[in-house]
Amino acid sequence: MEEYMKELEQERGEGKGGKIDVGQWEIHPWLARKDITDWCEKRGIVVEAYSPLVQNTRPNDPLLQPLVKKHNKSPAQILLRWSLQKGFVPLPKSVTPSRIVENASIFDFELDEEDMKSLNTGKYEPVCWDPTTAP
Repeated sequence: MEEYMKELEQERGEGKGGKIDVGQWEIHPWLARKDITDWCEKRGIVVEAYSPLVQNTRPNDPLLQPLVKKHNKSPAQILLRWSLQKGFVPLPKSVTPSRIVENASIFDFELDEEDMKSLNTGKYEPVCWDPTTAP
C-alpha cells in the first residue's frame, strides 16, 4: 500500500497530470480503505466508492440484518447510506428501474454512531480487481 500511495503522490506532482480531484476505489464495510480515504481527505480529494453494494454478495450478512430491521430499509440502502455518511460518493450499479429508485431513497434516514461502528469490520475482502495490489 505504501508504494501505491507514493505513486499516487507522484502523479499529483507537476508535469505528471497535476491535481487529482477525485479518486475511485472499491469501498464498502468489508473494504473500507481507511488509509486511502484518510489520505484523500487530507488532500481534499473526493472519494468515489465503486461496488458499494458488494456486487449484491452480502444481502443476508449478519452485520447488515439488524440495521435492515432497525431502519426498515434494504441492505443496499444501508450500504449506500453508510457510504454517504462516510463522505464518499457511492457508485451503485443497476439496470433495474425499481432498484435505481430504491437506491436513491436513502435520504429519509440516518445511521447513528452505533450503527456506523457496527459496520466497521476492519476486513480486507474485495469483490473486484484491486489496483493497490496489482504489479
